[in-house]
Amino acid sequence: MFYRVAAAAAVSAMVFLGNSLPSEAQEPLHKVTVFGVPTVNNDSVWMGMEKGFYKAEGLDVTLRLFPSGTTGLQAFQTGQGDFVLSGDLPSGLYHFRVNGNYSTIVALERDSKGYVVAALKSIKKPQDLIGKTVATRVGSNGSWFLSEYLKKNNIDPSTVTVKNLDAQILPSALCGEEISAFFIWQPTGTRAIEICPDKAHILSDAEGYIQGYTILGARREWLNTAEGKEIATRFLRATLKGKEAAEKDFAAVAAYTKAKFDLSEKATRTDYDIADRVFVVDKIYYDDFCSISRWAHKEKLTTEKIDFNKLTWVDGLKAIDPNRVDPPPPPC
Repeated sequence: MFYRVAAAAAVSAMVFLGNSLPSEAQEPLHKVTVFGVPTVNNDSVWMGMEKGFYKAEGLDVTLRLFPSGTTGLQAFQTGQGDFVLSGDLPSGLYHFRVNGNYSTIVALERDSKGYVVAALKSIKKPQDLIGKTVATRVGSNGSWFLSEYLKKNNIDPSTVTVKNLDAQILPSALCGEEISAFFIWQPTGTRAIEICPDKAHILSDAEGYIQGYTILGARREWLNTAEGKEIATRFLRATLKGKEAAEKDFAAVAAYTKAKFDLSEKATRTDYDIADRVFVVDKIYYDDFCSISRWAHKEKLTTEKIDFNKLTWVDGLKAIDPNRVDPPPPPC
């Protein structure tokens, strides 16, 4: 059945796209731009590029990097890019901000240990943050983590000063003692320790606080066109192969992060080992987004409920493997 669907999709591509997705031997590949973040959680896309899986699908993929998914979404809102990788909180808020013209396509990865509190060694317990200045990328999953961390440790948020800093600035800010701690994704915490091992340590990860995601999304209006659906399905098929390659080939992932991001093998390994490359839209995904929705309502970030029939576009993932998609719950 899968092969009949794949064959039908290939025929549809020629009908819908004309000469925009021809064979490599005859015409140029269809250009696709992806907005990403220099984190190991994006390795399914890198390996799709490095192993030639996108080219095999008729796609010429360019990866453009941003300090965070939140920043990438800001650029995406100007009309640039075709796909964007971000966390779950920024993707949900962005969906509302653009009046529904953005949908998640698949959860590439999720984990809790990939989010950390990196702190000065003088900060030994959560209560030591009272009266101190901490930092995160406001609007990112770091904000959600920070909020949950303070709440669950009975710390009044008004007693902690929060600075908004991009991820690449956080290690130097901590090592320079401009801040006492930061809440963000790896490998930023590991990098801080590499820069100033005498000053910094990991106070906590996000286990028991939040579960963060790497979400692939695109504009809903485009996904609802025949061309958009075909390209997105091809992109997903190649990315799934990239995921499988990344899971089996740490050496290739480490070589990429060293060449592109100057990450040490140790920093890459730390994030690589805890990544859960799920590649699904499942019940856990729905539950976690509903948790975000409840938190966002409480924080007065939005008054709208998440309608998964609008937030999440699953046609492409269903075409590849229906078992990777669970039916959505009611709006939450």
